Amino acid sequence: MWRGNSQSADLAPPIHPTLDEGSFVAGKASRPFRGAARRASGRFHELRKHPFIRSASVAIGGAATAQFLTIAFSPLITRLYGPEAFGAVGVFTATVLIIGSFADLMYGTAIVLPPSETEARSLLKLSALIALLISSISLLVFGVFRHEIANAIGFSASPELLYFAPVLILLSGFCQPLHHWLYREGKFNEISRINIIEALANNISKVSIGFVSATTPVLLVLGILSKILQTVLLWFRARPSIMRRDDPPAHSTDDMSTLKSLREVAYRYRDFPLFRAPQKWFRDLSYTIPSLMLASLLGPAAAGFYLLSTRVIQLPNTVIAEAAGPVFLARIAKARHESDALRPILLRGTLALAAIGLFPFGFVAITGPWLFGLVFGADWVIAGEYARWLTLSSYLTFIAVPTLSAVPLMSLQGHLLVYEVGTTALRAGALTFGVLYLESDVAAIALFSLAGACASLAQILLCLALCNTRSRAG
Repeated sequence: MWRGNSQSADLAPPIHPTLDEGSFVAGKASRPFRGAARRASGRFHELRKHPFIRSASVAIGGAATAQFLTIAFSPLITRLYGPEAFGAVGVFTATVLIIGSFADLMYGTAIVLPPSETEARSLLKLSALIALLISSISLLVFGVFRHEIANAIGFSASPELLYFAPVLILLSGFCQPLHHWLYREGKFNEISRINIIEALANNISKVSIGFVSATTPVLLVLGILSKILQTVLLWFRARPSIMRRDDPPAHSTDDMSTLKSLREVAYRYRDFPLFRAPQKWFRDLSYTIPSLMLASLLGPAAAGFYLLSTRVIQLPNTVIAEAAGPVFLARIAKARHESDALRPILLRGTLALAAIGLFPFGFVAITGPWLFGLVFGADWVIAGEYARWLTLSSYLTFIAVPTLSAVPLMSLQGHLLVYEVGTTALRAGALTFGVLYLESDVAAIALFSLAGACASLAQILLCLALCNTRSRAG
């Protein structure tokens, strides 16, 4: 009896010969397509099981959820607080960011690199001690010169609020090493949950209290409280593995052994404070210069427009690039330990981010002013104009994350420091020319973005050109 299967189809008398023959031909023709679909589906499932893809997906998912929560609350927050309050917070954040770049001298970033857990633990201790020292110095400086600093940076709120800056610097110096410790341990789910909890607590409190008192001090204090929450949660998640003792006991006393190990890792990873920390400082300075210059020359509202525009336009960077950066670093470090070529890994990562970022950045570039006016209110249309121009530099920064992550492994820290000094000078010059000579804040932002885009493109091409040679030499 004919069952309609592939083996007996030739023997069965078709009721409708023409239709059946056409179906048979179509079935034969569609086999390659079905095979290709099956292979693509199998490849997709294989990629989902790949440790690197899975780790990156978890990290990106947590960061994405946290950032989307922030953006979802933003229409309420912008209508409650206004551009002036945002501008004052932006100036405060820019000042903290400039000092916070040195909070741990970037030793915390190196935690994912050592093969030995003992070395990684010593880097964690060293980072915490340096953060305590730098925050103590900053407390003294802000305590004595807070009025002068407030005038210099265009901080329109009470100078007494600058006492919070050392607290935020200390918390930043603790958070980065703890983040990288959890990355080292592969606890991406924990990091994602912490990011979501912190974002929820921060934004709900801003909206709730904003209905009662929407002021600059409220924004500052709530931001610091959310950072405290994040630090505490990171510590409790990292504490079990930090306190674990799998290594044989040292023969010397604990104090002497700890001091010796700190000196050893400080010297072994000296490239980070010598080159990476100054490089990050110049990079952060180049991004914070607009807030400080706009606040001092045009008032806090202009700084508020810049703060909101960068928050939105850097969403893909925060969601995907920054979350995937440590994952890229761990993957590249593993490839180097196994003597694999770095260029294919970096090229695939760069092209993947280029494809992912094309739609969000392109959408903001086309609809910026209209989008900001619709979502955040009519007072924020100018911020949309800023965002339209900032898409160019932000897009290039977004796709530069894989090559930037490989810089320590290629021993290009010194070159990158020179690059950041030049980039900062170029951006500052472009911004100054736009504000003082063209007398246009929008033209200044456009020139600032163009300078940054050219610099990021040069960095990507240089790292791709040198990656295999420099990694073998290292």
